Amino acid sequence: MDKQLLIIGGGVSGTAAAHLGRLSGWKINIVTDADCRTLPAADLIVVSPGVHPLKSHLYQTAVRENRPMIGELAFGSAALPKNVRQLAVTGTNGKTTTTELTTHLLNFLGINALSAGNIGYPVSEVAATIMEKQAQGEGCAPEVVVIEVSNFQLELADGFAPEAAVLLNLKSDHEDRYRGGFAEYCQVKKQIFTQVRPENRIYGLTFADFPHRVTFSNGKLMADGVELLPEIEQTALAALHNRENLAAATELVLRLLPAEELKKRDFAAAVSAFHCGRHRIEAVRTWRGINFVNDSKATNPAAVTAAVHSLSDGQGKIVLLLGGCDKDMDFRELAELAPFLRCAVLFGEARTRIRRHLPDELPIHDAEMNFNAAFTFAVSAAEVGDTVLLSPACASFDMFKGYADRGNRFCELVSQLPE
Repeated sequence: MDKQLLIIGGGVSGTAAAHLGRLSGWKINIVTDADCRTLPAADLIVVSPGVHPLKSHLYQTAVRENRPMIGELAFGSAALPKNVRQLAVTGTNGKTTTTELTTHLLNFLGINALSAGNIGYPVSEVAATIMEKQAQGEGCAPEVVVIEVSNFQLELADGFAPEAAVLLNLKSDHEDRYRGGFAEYCQVKKQIFTQVRPENRIYGLTFADFPHRVTFSNGKLMADGVELLPEIEQTALAALHNRENLAAATELVLRLLPAEELKKRDFAAAVSAFHCGRHRIEAVRTWRGINFVNDSKATNPAAVTAAVHSLSDGQGKIVLLLGGCDKDMDFRELAELAPFLRCAVLFGEARTRIRRHLPDELPIHDAEMNFNAAFTFAVSAAEVGDTVLLSPACASFDMFKGYADRGNRFCELVSQLPE
């Protein structure tokens, strides 16, 4: 009789797990809370990361019945060939940039690497693709898979054992997912190190109490005492938050190549050739002396702080678009941004909670649930030299399909401004 693999949650990750499961000889059954009230029998349950542990009756039933469960990340990771080295990146902010940067650096330096995981390419799909190509005698597996890991994926990650892993930072986010709030969120994040050797547990520069092999000295990037980059200001990674991402990516690369070898292979040129992805402090257009920046990927307050500080050395002030889905986050740090702001324009479900944490002296406009109206007001409030910044501090699902959809809408509205 075929082994039964039950997948809770469809979507990209659930579909990838099903693909891998079929190739591995499992009989597949995909269920969601919307279409199934009872939990079918199965030899193993794979849970898609989008399944909310406090809201899913299927998940809660599996826990109550002590069913064997694993997350999609761990399921896919275990199926990768043993000769494929795995590096992992987690943290509240900077995961995608650090993952993409690590992959970019490795490829530039001659190591075949690809990005996977929470970045949009499930690890199960990577494993399935490798399995299919090997069966057909086509191609070869990458040498390294750099995996972006969310806290959702770490909740059921028993057996996930990357060669090295980095925890970039810990800030308020996703507290609606845990009964223990921020403390439990942090505990989940730290589980990335469970099966990583101590010397390969890397902490971001924000963790000052931990040793770092990579540091900055007078704008120079130093690794194990070797100067790898003479001038950070001339790269796309000059902002403080991106320096932290670069340091973390370099730490991961050092687990594969020594510092002297990095210098020999022109690490500085590799860094200079990197450009950050879309929706993260993305310059869109300058219109009538006003700059428009899309930072839709900033889905928590700490990310907004990083964006505002990176843009606050200009001649004008910032008109900040804030709002979206609430994740029970702590918005108090947004108040410290007031000196840099012309005004704040609020929209979406979380706007009332955000408003309570902003100072009374800051001009605030409530656009309710109308993003177009929020944008229109932001344009009217901006002065020459100012920046209209979409950096919402919230998820987007109250009004959009995702942060990319929100960012694309912002860019569309910018493009429609009359010449």
